[in-house]
This record gives sequence, C-alpha cells and structure tokens, in this order.
Amino acid sequence: MSTSDPIRLFIGSSSNGEDAPIENIYEYTLRKNTKRELEITWMRQTHDEKSFWHIDTDSTAHWPTPFSGYRWMIPEYCEFRGRALYTDCDMINFRDIGDLWDTDLEGKMCAARKGTRFGGHEFCVMVIDCEKMGQAMIPASRQKNIPEYHRRMINTYSGNDAAVKELDPRWNCLDGEDRTIDDMWQLHWTKMASQPWAPWWFRGTPEEHARPDLVQLFENMLIECVDYRRSYEYPPIDYNIIGK
Repeated sequence: MSTSDPIRLFIGSSSNGEDAPIENIYEYTLRKNTKRELEITWMRQTHDEKSFWHIDTDSTAHWPTPFSGYRWMIPEYCEFRGRALYTDCDMINFRDIGDLWDTDLEGKMCAARKGTRFGGHEFCVMVIDCEKMGQAMIPASRQKNIPEYHRRMINTYSGNDAAVKELDPRWNCLDGEDRTIDDMWQLHWTKMASQPWAPWWFRGTPEEHARPDLVQLFENMLIECVDYRRSYEYPPIDYNIIGK
C-alpha cells in the first residue's frame, strides 16, 4: 500500500438530502485535514436498478438507518481488492484520515473501535481488507434479500477479536463522550434524537444534545464550510431523490 494510492472512503447516508448539513461539514473537514487524494463514494438507497446500491425498501426494514446494511457490501463493490474505509455520514473530522487509512490490520478482516452498544465493536467507522472481509460475506445480491443480514453480521463480529482489530476510540467519538474537542479525531453524532440538523427520516422524539459546545461547533462549521464552497471549486454532492 502506497501513500500515493487514493483513499477509498464509503459514506453511508440518506438519499433525499436529509443529512445535507452534516454531509457538507464532514466532507469539508475531511478534505481540509488531509493532503492525500480522497475517493468518496456516497452510499444511498436508489430506485435505479443499474446501481450497485439499488435495493428494495422491504429489505431495509431491519436497518436502523437508511444505509446500515451497505457496509457489508463494500468488499464486493471494490472487487475484493485492496482496502476501503467505511463511515456513517454524521461525523466531523479533526485528524488526517490518511492516518486511519494506514492502520495496520495485523491480518484481520477489518478494524473498529470497542464499544458497548453492539456487544463489543462499533462498526460505524471501519478499515476494511476487502479480500479478507469479502471471504466472510455472502454476495451482495443475496444480502439485499435478507432484511436481518445487517443484524446478523453485527451479532457475528461485534466482540470478535480474532476478526476485528481494535481502533483507537478517538476515531469514532460517540457524541463527544467525556473528551474535549481537542482530544477527538472524529466526532460521531450517534444519538439520532439529538442530531442538530434533525433529519426527517428519524421518527422518534427530538431531544436536546447533551453537549452544547458540540452543537455550537456544528453551527460554526456549517458556516465555515458554506463559505468555503462559495470561495473555491468544490465537488457538489449528488443526491439521488427517491421520494418520501
């Protein structure tokens, strides 16, 4: 693996622009904090049957987000070659993502931080060996017909230290935890009820975020990234409208 290779980053997100504010912030901070080439793929549900990400919505009934199950299909998309990064979209980056890309997987199929929500590992930030992880997955065409496949993979691999390398938790800092902003490498707005941009697909009861300083950070970064887009050429985010 060469530092001149593009960093293949797959980001799970919604289709209709519901997460546009944090998407813009996240991509802006990613590009701001690295000099390496980023190859970003936004994974979105689509009605386009020619798209790799096409899926019948009935098959996503057990997904907690509109993109949850896509992460297990990444190795096949990459033709089971090289490595890839996966993250959710609801993040702010503070450290060169190239450092995450260069993680030594020590022969394991992927890397993720330890956590308690899923019984061992938090798979919302992953470094993936596409060949090794691909060997553990069934074809994407079959995954798309098994609504519970995402949950099955969580149950199989969360806490499986033989298959999953432990990442520094600062790469996936869950709603700030007890860390200062200076001690976060990547902030994850994981509690959907208190996400400050309030995506409409979340049907629960909205809550105030426990960290007002992070909400202020979000508001400041939103202004900063919008100003950046106005001043410099910046690739637009392509939304695939699938309807409500």
